[in-house]
Amino acid sequence: SLQMQLAERHEITVKTLESKRELQERVTDLQKDFERERKETFGITQDMTRQYKSMQEELLNRVNTLENTNTELRDQLELARVNFEEMKHDKDRIIAAKNLEIQELKAKMEEMAQEFGDMLKETLDKMRERIEITNTSFENDGGSLPMMRRLEEFNLGSPTKS
Repeated sequence: SLQMQLAERHEITVKTLESKRELQERVTDLQKDFERERKETFGITQDMTRQYKSMQEELLNRVNTLENTNTELRDQLELARVNFEEMKHDKDRIIAAKNLEIQELKAKMEEMAQEFGDMLKETLDKMRERIEITNTSFENDGGSLPMMRRLEEFNLGSPTKS
């Protein structure tokens, strides 16, 4: 029985050693798998980090480009506003000058019309005076001879001459 016990224990020891060896192999395989997975994960993480940094840099460049474009467009808009205001002031100044010129020309036309009216009135008054003198002279002379002389003086000629 001692021998049986020894044989049993030997068998148990062999099985235990076999089990231990299998477990050690399994642990070694798992450690290798773990290490391989860790390296793979590390490689993937590095790639993802590289991609993230690259995308972040691209986005920052794009944001900077868009901000620069926005600044340029705002500057152009402000310049256009300033030019527009200058043109508006110039236009208003020109319109005011033209309106003043129009008023001056209208006043001058009124003045000239008044002068022309006065000249016409003066001419009509002189003609009326001459006609009255001629009529008076004609009535006093009692004939048509002085009237003919007067017409000849004005170079109008007599009705009988052609």
